[in-house]
Amino acid sequence: MANSANKMIKDPIHSFINFNGSQELLLKDILSDPFFQRLRRVKQLGFSDYVFPSATHSRFSHSLGVYNIAKRMLLAVEDENVSSDWTDKGFACLAAALLHDVGHGMFSHAFEKAIELFAERNPTDGEKLKKSANHENISTKIILDSSITKALENIGGNEFPKSVAEMIKKSDKKCIYKSIVSSQLDADRLDYAIRDPYFAGVSSGGIDLEWILKNLKVESSNGTKFLFVRSKAYVSLEQFTVTLFHLYPTIYLHKKTRSLEYMFSLLICRVFELISSNEIAHTGLTHDHPLAKFFHEPEQITNLLSLDDSLFWGALYLFKNANDPKIRNISERISERKLFPMIDVWRVADRVYSENSEICPSSASTRVERISEACKFVCKKIVNIEDVWDQDFYYDTYDRPIYQPLNEKGGHPQQINVEVGGSIMDINLISPIVASSASFNIHRIYFEKHDEKTTRLENKLYEMLKAELSKAKN
Repeated sequence: MANSANKMIKDPIHSFINFNGSQELLLKDILSDPFFQRLRRVKQLGFSDYVFPSATHSRFSHSLGVYNIAKRMLLAVEDENVSSDWTDKGFACLAAALLHDVGHGMFSHAFEKAIELFAERNPTDGEKLKKSANHENISTKIILDSSITKALENIGGNEFPKSVAEMIKKSDKKCIYKSIVSSQLDADRLDYAIRDPYFAGVSSGGIDLEWILKNLKVESSNGTKFLFVRSKAYVSLEQFTVTLFHLYPTIYLHKKTRSLEYMFSLLICRVFELISSNEIAHTGLTHDHPLAKFFHEPEQITNLLSLDDSLFWGALYLFKNANDPKIRNISERISERKLFPMIDVWRVADRVYSENSEICPSSASTRVERISEACKFVCKKIVNIEDVWDQDFYYDTYDRPIYQPLNEKGGHPQQINVEVGGSIMDINLISPIVASSASFNIHRIYFEKHDEKTTRLENKLYEMLKAELSKAKN
């Protein structure tokens, strides 16, 4: 690419993020757009700083990191363009990498979860809000209908915003450019797998990003181009999948973070319920508050500009003085970090095995498989037992596998491709670790306080899990 101009931004993960040449410098100007600047006020890890105090990095810095990695991956695709401009698709890929998270609401994924809870309890009003809370949908809308749209048109012409939006959509899974923005080895994952543990202060095992990128090559099969990594970097790829997998129990699904996300969801849900019933005065907010404007006109793109973390913290004092006792109680607890307790159903199953050694399986893999199946079965059943389950209980579950295999021999843009012995295969067909189909599951039941109802619930869980696990006795 042309070296006529160069701008650098310092970054603790990548040292420097460079914008080289006239094309990229035009893209850099988008950083000043209000929609992109808003990402400074949206934390990458939501409420995780309540657990990991230094995890306060933003979607803004992450987006720059994704752009930086995407550019380096793109060099493998367009190596002939090292001293010239990117192709149209390549440049759209770069812009999409930079803008892929521009639609995130406050506290990142936590806001989407809050809207999902509201929609579940209030289907009529909730459906319209869900469309305006999904960050991928909103990212596309911002790219196609905002001040960023005009900036992109000035950079690449009237059709350029559509090309960028198409890169974010997951429709064409055989496009090599889209795989840089979204796949199982994309710029997004490669950045947050390093950035998130760094700022959380967590030892993640590390990722040899430099070695992966230096061994990244392009091949084609059946007319489809894809990225692959040479066999000498195979261990680094395996390390990447394992590290990413470990971040879920360590950071993303931490029990206290999930408790805060649920409390936040309850609070936002209750606020929207009162706004819906024309009782906004009980929330502590006014009719012109950004949350009220968003509720009434979620399709208005300008209403999304205000939905950042600072909006919530600014409203917290109002919530703490609200007339509605539920809003007042939850906001006070969030402010004072008095988190909802929970019963970890998996740990109850562990207790069953420790107290009944005669039913305990002989291998770790069998143990994990049986506990997982038992927890799913028991939790699905117990929510329907009226004298045990309470409407204020919340069942939180999540299943994160180590990898989603495609097993496409010859290569595919959406899988992690490794060259071995002259053939290119899915990493799942090579690595015993990845092929183990390891999965991390959570099965937790949250509630406001421990009392006789929760004691009865835990006793019933133990009884049902013991019966279920005993069926699978060796």
